[in-house]
Amino acid sequence: MPIQFRCPECHRRLSVATRKAGTRAACPGCSAPITVPSSQPVAQPEAAARRMPIGTWIVLIGLALSAGALGVLANRKSADRADHQARRAAPVLSPVEVPAAIPAPSPEQSPPPPDPPLQTLAVVGAPAPVPPHLPPLAQASPPAVQPPPAPPRQPPVQAVKEPPRVFDPFGNPVGDEHGLGQPGEFRGKTLLFWSGYTGAGRVFFAPTNPLWSALERQGFTVRREFGRFNPAWLKTIDQLWILSTGRFELPAGVPPELLAFAVTQLPPELVPSGFTLAEYQFVVRATLDVMLSPCYPLDEAAYTAIVNFVTAGKGLCLLSDDEPFTVESNELARRLFGVGVGGNYRGDQVAVVRNRKLAPAEVRKFGGQYEVADHPLLTGVNFVFEGITVSHVGMSDRLEVALKASNGQAILAVSKVPGQRVVIDCGFTRYCHGPTERTSYIQKTAGTVRLGQNIAAWLAK
Repeated sequence: MPIQFRCPECHRRLSVATRKAGTRAACPGCSAPITVPSSQPVAQPEAAARRMPIGTWIVLIGLALSAGALGVLANRKSADRADHQARRAAPVLSPVEVPAAIPAPSPEQSPPPPDPPLQTLAVVGAPAPVPPHLPPLAQASPPAVQPPPAPPRQPPVQAVKEPPRVFDPFGNPVGDEHGLGQPGEFRGKTLLFWSGYTGAGRVFFAPTNPLWSALERQGFTVRREFGRFNPAWLKTIDQLWILSTGRFELPAGVPPELLAFAVTQLPPELVPSGFTLAEYQFVVRATLDVMLSPCYPLDEAAYTAIVNFVTAGKGLCLLSDDEPFTVESNELARRLFGVGVGGNYRGDQVAVVRNRKLAPAEVRKFGGQYEVADHPLLTGVNFVFEGITVSHVGMSDRLEVALKASNGQAILAVSKVPGQRVVIDCGFTRYCHGPTERTSYIQKTAGTVRLGQNIAAWLAK
């Protein structure tokens, strides 16, 4: 066991090997020459140290912690020259290693205050050589740092289950909040729907068409006008929807009555999906009623006013169908984008939008027949009907395709020109409404109402 003792001058605790008993060395704290005592361990501080007043301990602690403690001790010791020479001749001891525990004092004695922190102190003056038989004492190692306690174990995170999806009969999410616009978002915005066909508002686009109420739920004020176009309307609206007209004339010698009889003779193979023969015969008669009603196409003054309307940042939706119902869409697409609108493609298929996390069984259940890429106009739409017989819009670097037909050609496109908000839709038949649900395209086709809402929201944003 190493010999532990205190310096008789500064009372610093020191430790040295037992074999060094009786040798002399210099205290590392005050440089005083000391003699290593016998091998008896020191269990308690010397009586003089125990009798030291508490104020003296406080002063010593403050001196040991201050940056100038060395200078104070050095000045105090330099007064005795002879003693100073003796200290220079003695070897230097290293600080003591702190024992794990110090025996408690007897009950009649008060415990001494704690020692100041151990420091390695330099001896004033040139250090004396250390005798080979007395190596420096090792400095006490700092106590081992205990690792922080482990954090409490957190309970496992429970996976959040998605609410069940609610689809309409066509596989699209139920609720207006799933579309591009939100309910009531466009209060104060006015939308004008116009067609040069005076008969268009009697059946297909009558006030009972579900499209109007769907747009009103988004906050739009909807106006309907048919017949001659008045450019003054553009001053009080935010977006204009145009149902394109087309020139239609009966062949020579064919009266309207003969045409109505021919409708009753339609073969079943011409009936599109979702209709019975009688229902489709009604739809054809209603279409002929529109086509044979008085018609007022746009004139040059109206075209110019509409182009200026678009240039000013207002919204324009061009609705066309198979030829000849492409007149206004074709002319305005040519003036704004340098492309035409035309064609007679019989589509009659349902598109399924990619990346909708639909299982194959769901795609089959809701009748998805071909895939299309996603687009903002298809927000909240899983399945959308392309139309029965449709036209196509030409390709342009100023247009972006939003929906392709089942033949890969564009049937829905939007403007890419900065500041211009234009949508071209080549299948307006899907928006037509009959007097009954069975004769209403808009109620019998997938995604049509939401597509109309999204177009209006896109033009308004």
